[in-house]
Amino acid sequence: MASKIENNRPVDPNARDIQIQTKLIALIGAVIVVSSVLVATVSLTVFDKNQIEATEVQLQHSADGALRVMLDWLLTLKGYAATTANREDVIDAVSENDTDTLEQIISYYGGELDYAYMAFTDTNGTILAAGENGPGAGQNVSSSHAVSKALTGTIGYAYESYNSNYCQVYAYPIKKDGDVVGATLFAYDFTDGDFVSLMKTAYDTECTIFQGDTRIDSSLEGVVGTTLANKTILDLVLNQGGTYKGENKIKGKDYYSVYAPLSNDDGKVTGMLFIAKSLEKIEAIKYTTLKIVVPVAVVLALILMFISFRFIHWLMWRIENVTKQLREMATGEADLTKRVTLRVLDEIGDLVINFNAFCDKLQTIIGETKRSKDELAVSGESMSASTQDTASAITQIIANIDSISHQITTQNQSVQQTAGAVDEISANIDSLNQMIEHQSSGVSQASAAVEEMIGNISSVNHSVEKMASSFQELESNANMGFKMQNDVNERIQQIETQSEMLQDANTAISSIAEQTNLLAMNAAIEAAHAGEAGKGFAVVADEIRKLSETSSAQSKTIGEQLTKIKASIGEVVAASNESSRSFGVVSQKIQETDQLVMQIKAAMEEQNQGSQQITDALKTMNDSTQEVKSASVEMSNGNKMILEEVQNLQSATLEMKGSMDEMSSGARKINETGASLANISSQVQDAIGKIGSQIDLFKV
Repeated sequence: MASKIENNRPVDPNARDIQIQTKLIALIGAVIVVSSVLVATVSLTVFDKNQIEATEVQLQHSADGALRVMLDWLLTLKGYAATTANREDVIDAVSENDTDTLEQIISYYGGELDYAYMAFTDTNGTILAAGENGPGAGQNVSSSHAVSKALTGTIGYAYESYNSNYCQVYAYPIKKDGDVVGATLFAYDFTDGDFVSLMKTAYDTECTIFQGDTRIDSSLEGVVGTTLANKTILDLVLNQGGTYKGENKIKGKDYYSVYAPLSNDDGKVTGMLFIAKSLEKIEAIKYTTLKIVVPVAVVLALILMFISFRFIHWLMWRIENVTKQLREMATGEADLTKRVTLRVLDEIGDLVINFNAFCDKLQTIIGETKRSKDELAVSGESMSASTQDTASAITQIIANIDSISHQITTQNQSVQQTAGAVDEISANIDSLNQMIEHQSSGVSQASAAVEEMIGNISSVNHSVEKMASSFQELESNANMGFKMQNDVNERIQQIETQSEMLQDANTAISSIAEQTNLLAMNAAIEAAHAGEAGKGFAVVADEIRKLSETSSAQSKTIGEQLTKIKASIGEVVAASNESSRSFGVVSQKIQETDQLVMQIKAAMEEQNQGSQQITDALKTMNDSTQEVKSASVEMSNGNKMILEEVQNLQSATLEMKGSMDEMSSGARKINETGASLANISSQVQDAIGKIGSQIDLFKV
């Protein structure tokens, strides 16, 4: 076959579009390239983000560490100041304005301790003696927050300026006999570079100390003495006392920075701590990573594309085997005995299995079709002979149909006469059935009335039984209540006896309190006689007297409460006795009522037996009526069934007559088509011959 028709146009089987193999390789290559680019981009983005987050965490830790160092320095200054302020020689020297002794102490501390500045002041804040690197003797430093607070008797610390140097200052009050006689202060200098160098070395970060908005010391070159121009940072840190974290540009360079406030003990912010890291280092790490990731991604993409090419080529080779087999079946001798070899059991393997199964099925079908062709040829000849026999049989059937139609007409007349007689019998049965209905209705009404009366009697009897049971239970509960009330009376009498014992005990306590009071008075008199030696005993006697008075007052109160309790117990005893008498009356009345209920119950049982006998008689009469009624209904139903059958027979006879007419007409039409059937038989034989010639082309 040179060509085939597809979408109403001829298609050359040798002309192809782009091969599937090429399409798949191109698609997979594009996917690999795009995936590599996306993975690299996402990796770098995530890396950049994680690096920024890590830098932020590192800077926050560095800032926290720097603040902890400042706190450690502050605690060290506190220890120096507290130790110095509590020395006896310092207290005496400050109170006496002994500057020589103070200078000796300062000289000694300067060689032993690590600090930047030390001084002693009087109560006015004037320096009595001081070390180097700060205000000298005679200068007044009362404007210092830490010093002014120490002169009020409270320790204080601050971040302030001394001799134009921004320092961490701790002041401690010097007291003598509880009065402040001066103060001592110690300070660390933030402008000497020690703190900034420590942060640079310890955390590998840039560090700057601000006094207000001015940089006073920094690890960055060329920024000392400059001011911070970022209003957002200044407002957040200096004005609000918050911490700023984010990117910032200094001298044209980008930094990721943390600004933390430096505040006094009253919360006032006087400076800032700056910890930062250059973003150039982060970018350098990112570019280094990019140089590694890109070549690796390209190599992986090439390897994956080569593997994909080999795999797709192998898949297409297996599909080509199936295509080759189909091509041979379409262009060769239609050999259905050939099969495709199964190599791997996967989706293409399923295709090969199903293709071979289809060939097996097709081979079976074609084989069966070849065998059926011969059978059809024989059947065609038989059908031609049978057609002629059928034509003669149809002629005989037409004659028989005419005879049956005449017999059905006679039968229809007989059925109509039978239907009239059955209608008359049905009318008589309906009249008898109405009479039985009236009798049955009367018996049913009487029976229902008696049954209703019996039901009412049973209900009353049931209620009486419940009442009798309830009275018995009530009598039992009343007896139990009477017994429990007697127990309560006995317990109340016991409580009354015990309350009298409590009254006696309270009288004894009152007597003891009076005797204790007399003893206290005697002890006080004896203590007065003893003079100075008896003062301690007089105090004890006075306390015993107070205790006696308190006991007497409490005894009086307890006595009043016991009197009230006794009166209440008497009222409860009277009420309990009255309740016992009431329980006895209730129990007697319940017994009398129970006897009346039992008499009513016996009468209702006799009434129930008589009503039951009447009901049995009515049931017997009603059963007899129902049997007669049932027999009448059965007769009526049987008559109706007979009438219906007669009517059905009449209808069937008419239908049979119509059907015989239709059969007669159809038989004539069949006879007319007999000749046409003979011609069709001849055409079928010709078609069988053509099918056989096509099937013989297949080799099975």
